[in-house]
Amino acid sequence: MPVPENQRTAAVLVAAGQSTRLRTTPEGPRKPFLVLEGLTVLEHAARAFDAVEAVVELVLVGNAADLARLTQLASHSPHLKKVSSIVPGGELRTDSVRAGVAAIRPDLALVAIHDAARPLITPYTIERAIALAAERGAAVVAVPVVDTIKTSSDGKHAQSTLDRSVLWSAQTPQIFRVAQFKELLERARAEGYRPTDDAALYERFVGGVPICEGDPSNLKITTPSDVQLASQLLRARRERERS
Repeated sequence: MPVPENQRTAAVLVAAGQSTRLRTTPEGPRKPFLVLEGLTVLEHAARAFDAVEAVVELVLVGNAADLARLTQLASHSPHLKKVSSIVPGGELRTDSVRAGVAAIRPDLALVAIHDAARPLITPYTIERAIALAAERGAAVVAVPVVDTIKTSSDGKHAQSTLDRSVLWSAQTPQIFRVAQFKELLERARAEGYRPTDDAALYERFVGGVPICEGDPSNLKITTPSDVQLASQLLRARRERERS
């Protein structure tokens, strides 16, 4: 069956960070180019979007120093065949997202913003989030918080305990109607509002964002221990697929 017009999606993969908490030397690879189980982190993330029929194109937002390497990778990787543009990121995440959204096709209904450093996202989660955003205007993939969360103003003393029954850990993708999200980005620029999370724009200017419950395995690679865990999870997933 053809994809409904209101589900046709551009995915913006944000890969513009410096990876300072992960790189052991300045010459070390940034997160998008780390190899996990035979593929780069970027390819793992892109492969999930490539498998979703509603995703019509991929836009890569990279660190300016990586554009040539990203272009080379996109030219030969079968998992990046939907890439239509590769653009440099900005100073902060919102700047990078704005650059990526500016490069997408104007005829698509939805834009899905995804951290390229989340290589374990699945097509199943993407499809459910797209369907929810098409129906309700936006969607944020998130999981319920299971740990007890404390607040500490000095990093030395636990001062209060939050009610975890109302807490969710936001992941990506975060999906919005294209025209509306472009307007939100411009309103944020006018106000100097630069959040670290895309759904925060919707929350600030529109209201609550519908939640698509995700999977705890959809981790964001930030530290060396995350690399090891992601490799283990990918191996376990591969074994399940073979059995």
